[in-house]
Amino acid sequence: MSRWRTAAFSAFASAIFYSGHACAWGPEGHAIIAEIAEARLSDAARAQVAQILSTDDSGAKHLDQIASWPDAIRPAKPETGPWHFVDIPLDVSSFDAGRDCKEDNCVVAAIQRFVGVLGDRNADPRARVEALKFVVHFMGDVHQPLHCETDLSKFPPPEGDRGGNKLHLTYFGKPMNFHSLWDGGIIEDALDVELGPHFTPDLQATAAEAAKLNQKIRDSDAAAWAPEGLSAHLDTATVGWANESHALAQAAYRELPTPRHHGWEEAYRDQEWPVVETQLTRAGVRLAKVLNETLH
Repeated sequence: MSRWRTAAFSAFASAIFYSGHACAWGPEGHAIIAEIAEARLSDAARAQVAQILSTDDSGAKHLDQIASWPDAIRPAKPETGPWHFVDIPLDVSSFDAGRDCKEDNCVVAAIQRFVGVLGDRNADPRARVEALKFVVHFMGDVHQPLHCETDLSKFPPPEGDRGGNKLHLTYFGKPMNFHSLWDGGIIEDALDVELGPHFTPDLQATAAEAAKLNQKIRDSDAAAWAPEGLSAHLDTATVGWANESHALAQAAYRELPTPRHHGWEEAYRDQEWPVVETQLTRAGVRLAKVLNETLH
């Protein structure tokens, strides 16, 4: 199995890297989340999404086509960078708004803010298009474990290890950082996919994975992950999602062998791929519920 694609993704992540984290999930992960969500849209929400997208110059008609837009604009709009993550210290148990999201400058607050814009039928159409793009993307970001932590125990504050960006390793012979491993390395290796020109994902491959994951979702799990009235309680729901991801980040660090023995990559991938699948699925289900309730 080819390993060069993980290095290609690392280059992409580095190209859009700023003071915080690189992008959360690679283009493949964000596409899978969007595809799961689109498959679960109500007729009303689907019509609203189509109407909103029709006002955009990109020509996009589906959610997977806009899912990585917020990463692409970060070089031009660096002020949006902190909206992609929340730096909960790795060694604490949960999110604290005063410590981790000062001035509402984190993914927890960004989701709430842009869902509000998206649901405002009187808002500028351009603002609603951007809000849709941000909501689709940030709902993925908050479910990426390493976007909800920073290790301050081994790396100095205030930045810490920037969600694993400062923790360097070699994965199947390719140098990368821990954040990039979780962004795309595990996904690309597990699905045997690669990014195309300009780092575009193979949407046929991601759609196939999304369909497989969506088919496995039990009604009871969907109801537990995204209960009725979710969009009216995003203030608490987004915090819960961040804490959920944070706990998974703690496990991700804990299970990373040090020193890394021969064959650790296979063992780590096999152990963490189910976690990745679960988080992609949760994100897709929750995104669909938020859109269904916001665009009813």
